[in-house]
Amino acid sequence: MNKDGNRIVLIALTVACFILLYSTVAFYVMEESEKGKRHALQKKVDEITVLRQDLEAELKETETLAIELRARLTTQEDTISNMTKALDEERHANNTNLFKLKERENEIRAMRAKIDNEKAEKDNLLKKLEAANEECLGIKAQLENDLKSKAEEDVKAKEISEREGLSLGTVVVGRKGR
Repeated sequence: MNKDGNRIVLIALTVACFILLYSTVAFYVMEESEKGKRHALQKKVDEITVLRQDLEAELKETETLAIELRARLTTQEDTISNMTKALDEERHANNTNLFKLKERENEIRAMRAKIDNEKAEKDNLLKKLEAANEECLGIKAQLENDLKSKAEEDVKAKEISEREGLSLGTVVVGRKGR
């Protein structure tokens, strides 16, 4: 049995060696596999870290852009507010000017009506003046005729007074009585 026992021990030792060898190889393969997995995981972590850094950089750029856009928006809102105020002021000024213009138009209408009234009065006065002028010319003509007649009567009265020896006052009085 010694031989058989040695063989069994030898076989058992050989099997144990094979088992140890396979175990060692298996552990080595597993360890290498774990290293590969770790290396792959580290590579993914590095890629994710780079991606995260890129995303953070983009986020910072986006935040900066958002801040700039907010500032522009605030500036544009201020500009719109100022323009609205200016527009309101211009509208108020235009309304004031329109009101003044309407007042002026009313004043012009009143002045035109006054001018028309004065023109009508002037025309009326001119007609009266023409009538008075014609009457004056008529009176002047009558006066000239009367003066001419008086001069002729004075000449006749002088002739009569010289012929008949009467005074000029008597002849005139007599004439007035006629």
